[in-house]
Amino acid sequence: MRKYFLPATLFLFALLSLTTLRSIVPDLLYKQAIAFGLAFILFFLTCQLPFKLHLQMSKWLYLGLNLILLGLLIYGSVTRGISAWITLPFGFKFQPSQFAIPIVALYLANFFGKAKRFSWFSLGQTLAIIVLPFLLILVQPDFGTAIVYLAALAVFILFNHLSFRQFLLLVLAALLSLMFLWTVIFKDYQRSRIMGFLHLQQGQVTQQSAQTESSSAYNARQALIAVGSGQFWGRGIGQGVQSHLRFLPERQTDFIFASFVEEWGFVGAAFLLGLYFALILFLWHFAWLAQAFREQLYILATLVMFLVQIFINVGMNLAILPITGITLPFLSYGGSSVLALFYALGVVQAIVATLPKKATWSFY
Repeated sequence: MRKYFLPATLFLFALLSLTTLRSIVPDLLYKQAIAFGLAFILFFLTCQLPFKLHLQMSKWLYLGLNLILLGLLIYGSVTRGISAWITLPFGFKFQPSQFAIPIVALYLANFFGKAKRFSWFSLGQTLAIIVLPFLLILVQPDFGTAIVYLAALAVFILFNHLSFRQFLLLVLAALLSLMFLWTVIFKDYQRSRIMGFLHLQQGQVTQQSAQTESSSAYNARQALIAVGSGQFWGRGIGQGVQSHLRFLPERQTDFIFASFVEEWGFVGAAFLLGLYFALILFLWHFAWLAQAFREQLYILATLVMFLVQIFINVGMNLAILPITGITLPFLSYGGSSVLALFYALGVVQAIVATLPKKATWSFY
């Protein structure tokens, strides 16, 4: 089962994504279909390579990633104020930052052969490896990708042995960084998204918050309306009102979950979330079975990447989290995201294929 689980699950995700995009934005269907085709090729090529070879290539991939991210700040294609894309022929674009998590996770996995207690020097090395791409992504500025990146790679710090003083220092550094981000780095629209979320939770719009409501909380309200209108069975494929009449902004990316639930209803949402749960369970199961510490860390980082993206995207579609621009894995439109996720899981499949089989209750 372990040999076929990921390919079968990815095929189901591709089918759901293409069906949803065909309904709400048919003009984007062929681009996403091409992206899924290339992603499956990348997945099968990646899983054929031994994990040791991925580790050996990681230092060159890490170097290339940072050089490309640095170049994007000067020559990158700007979309919605973010300089994160490389323009390709035939109207395609490529977003290198989507590959940051699997590449840096491989580089760090190569750095940690086994669990160890951090010295101050090794802690500094680990933080430097993580922070360099993080800063390059943050200044694009792509705050959503930066959040997921930092959360996933925190695995490499939290699952090693930190002293109490080191832990306190990291907490203090995180608090100071948040204050600096809010006062210096965040743009006005990013602050308004958070403030708009707070006003939405209050359930009222005062005269002072009218502008915030019209720009930020409006998106969350429309998403919530779309989710609620799906009811139990959904309106049916192609029958969504919020998405087709374009009341729902970014209906193919940030708010595709709302578009999906409006047409597929509670039943469709339960099936989709069940697929995600099965994927998370698969990753957790083989992280537990993995014998090498570096294999465990890589699988856990991949698991956290999916968990954070799913939780935040679904949360903001249900108006229980602020809007951050984080897409829903596999379902949202975006070829770079699909390629990166398939690549990350291809490496996981390469690890899983080498693990000894045990008579366990699942994924035998």
